[in-house]
Amino acid sequence: MDKDTLRNTRVLVVDDEQETLDLISEYLTDKGMYVVTASTGEQALRCFREEMIGLLILDLYMPDMNGIELLKRIKEIQPKTLVIMITGYGTIHDAVECMKLGASDFITKPLLLDHIHITITRILEEARLKEEAELAQYYKFLSHTDELTGLYNHRHLVATLKRETERHLRYNHTMSLAMVDIDNFKVYNDTKGHEAGNEILIKLALIMRQNTRNCDILTRYGGEEFVIMFPETSPQEACVVAQRICHSLEAALDVTVTIGLASLPKDTRDHDELIRLADKAMYWGKEHGKNRIVVYDGDIETCK
Repeated sequence: MDKDTLRNTRVLVVDDEQETLDLISEYLTDKGMYVVTASTGEQALRCFREEMIGLLILDLYMPDMNGIELLKRIKEIQPKTLVIMITGYGTIHDAVECMKLGASDFITKPLLLDHIHITITRILEEARLKEEAELAQYYKFLSHTDELTGLYNHRHLVATLKRETERHLRYNHTMSLAMVDIDNFKVYNDTKGHEAGNEILIKLALIMRQNTRNCDILTRYGGEEFVIMFPETSPQEACVVAQRICHSLEAALDVTVTIGLASLPKDTRDHDELIRLADKAMYWGKEHGKNRIVVYDGDIETCK
């Protein structure tokens, strides 16, 4: 454990026995920690409201407020506070109850000061590792997610589409892909502003989520273009979903979209080509009136 972590952690010790408070406080102060003490539950709550406490050492039984009740109230104020419960009369039931409420450990009296120090060091290290893991997971999420809409981004689409194409071809299954483009979005942005345009993108993403399955993969492809992958889905089935999306968007947002659909293995066996064909069908729809769904059908002039 980094010594700076110990020094930077504010510790509150709560016990109705002054001798115990002095013993723990002096020991942890000698170890370089910043220590605050309280002899009642109300004093402890005041400390939590006034200071950012990182670690709480709390006696289970006190006259004015028992440790379990205080633990509940402190977790409501500062949920991430690490807590070590101490008692001279603890039971297994007490320990389980405290752990359920978020305590990190449970120590019985008589106290061994070295044991307290080892316990503090361990739970601070566990908290640090958990925070690093959560941060790594968060950055991993960001690397595959569009910041504005919360949908997957282009990077995720490329990797997933290649993998899904290989899987569907291996088992001779059908997969469809839709390219979705908002009609007249530049005009909308120019007249109502980019903030209003961003709001439309966010709401469109939500409506697409509401009208697709959990297994469908929704991606913001770029700008006002979106891609939806429909695993194990024929073009006809994907078209039904696309129609539902179109109707929902027009009813809720008063905007229209043009959607191009292509599928494998009927139209192609290549993942890059699948996007290109859906995009080609979508642009054909743009050139022929917009606000429509176009299913790719070999010669683009036969798209319907």
